[in-house]
Formats: sequence, C-alpha cells, structure tokens
Amino acid sequence: MVLVTGATGNIGTELVRQLLAKKCPVRVITRDEKKVSHLDPAVERVIGDRHDQSVVNQALQGADKLFLLPVLFDKSHEADRLLIEQAKEAGVSQIVKISSGAVRIETNAIGRVHREKEQFVENSGIPWTFLRPGGFMSNTLQWAGTIKSQSKVFNPTGDGKTAPISPYDIAAVAAVALTSSGHEGRAYDLTGPELLSTHDQVDILSKIIGKPIECVDIPIEVAAERAIASGLPEVLVKSLTDLWIQIRKGQGAFHSNEGERLTGRPAQTFETWCHEHRSAFL
Repeated sequence: MVLVTGATGNIGTELVRQLLAKKCPVRVITRDEKKVSHLDPAVERVIGDRHDQSVVNQALQGADKLFLLPVLFDKSHEADRLLIEQAKEAGVSQIVKISSGAVRIETNAIGRVHREKEQFVENSGIPWTFLRPGGFMSNTLQWAGTIKSQSKVFNPTGDGKTAPISPYDIAAVAAVALTSSGHEGRAYDLTGPELLSTHDQVDILSKIIGKPIECVDIPIEVAAERAIASGLPEVLVKSLTDLWIQIRKGQGAFHSNEGERLTGRPAQTFETWCHEHRSAFL
C-alpha cells in the first residue's frame, strides 16, 4: 500500500493513475473530499488535516510506502514532521519525497526549505528517495489569463534557458521508485528533454493554439511586484526573484537524462505537453 500526499495536484493525480496501472494499492489523504471524488473507486481515501495526528495515523495504517509532497511554507514544518515521525512509528519502509532542483542553490529560500525537509526524512532513518525536478511545464498555465486577455506573456528571465519537465514524467519516476528496488538513498535530478527560453516556449505554444502571442520582457522588479500583488507570499516571491536572476544570467541551463534512464522512455517534450493542455489557453 502506497500513501500518496498531494494527490489532487499535477504530480499526485498522475502518480495515482500510474500506480493503479501497476496494480499497486493506493491510499490518498486530503482535506477536501470533493477534490478526490473523480479518482478511481479502488483508491482508498482518508479525509482530514495533516496537522491532526489521528488523521495521519489513520492514513498510515497498513501503508508500507509514502509519497511525500511537502507543505512548503508550513510553520516549523509541523505537518511534514508529524507525517514523517508517524511513518517511522508505523513501520513505513520507504519515503519518496518531491524536492526541488533549487537545493543546489544554497542562497535560494525554496531550495533551503526543501533541503531542510530532506534532512527530516534522512534523520528519521526511513529509507528514502528524493526527486529534485526543475521548473514544471505546468507552470505555464499561469500565462493563460494574459494570453486570453492580451495575447501576451510577461517574461522576467530574458533569453535565459531552462529544461522544464512535465509532471507526467515526475510521476513516472516516482512510480518507478515506489514499485521497484535499488532507489533507496538516491537523489534524482529531473528535467525535461530540451533547453528552452520563455521566448522559445511562447513560440511553441503560439503555434499550437493557432494564435499570435507576444513575449514581453519585463524587469525582474516589476515581475516581483506583480507576484506580490497576486497574493503570493513574500518569501516565495523572493525565491522566485533569485531564480529569475540566475536564469537570466544563463545559470538555469541544466539538463539531466535521469528520468529517461529510470523510466526507459523519452521524456515528454514541451510541444507534446502544450498539445495536451491546449484548451487551457483558449
């Protein structure tokens, strides 16, 4: 039995599907029952808050593996600490944790938070596997509003390139790590197959939706102000600002074929991802 946290998100939803395809029993924990109502009836559901020990214990009962999507800015890491501690008590044999490629950047707040959570898992003594993806292709869904209203994408990273990864591929690696041996004590850096600038991504998306989209470069300070105005926490905006600066300087051009090696199939291209999500931008 695999307990999946974050089952309503881009990675978790896909992971549940892939685990079921492998005939692996799955249980999910969520605060909102409506968000998991679409899942296969075979999926067990525990409804409640991860800060509640009784809920956590119920979710862990009989589970031998845990997929951990951490609560990123939880005060004192309370929910993740509780889940990890109780997983130890429950005899969980492996934790597969979603981390971030930003752990390689010591000055980045997101990276520091993820590394702290990695250390909680390491210190638990439970065998672990860390997945450290870079930027998600699904982050481009944030462009949908201005594409629909202005036919524009506002870009703080200039011509800097990254290798965005599809959540499908992250889930595929997680499914492999959870259902096969030899992944304990390993940290996998995961990226998509192509180095692309935001301008490159906008060009690809524009062709797929059949609509001209202008990619407008803006100062990082302006992007940060807009992010704060949209309601993002300041600590997250500060981390994003650091990443934008590094990408703009060409320091985000990191590529790894770990996902392809582990799953035995090519990673999804950005073009393919855009075809699958075309309707979100129309």
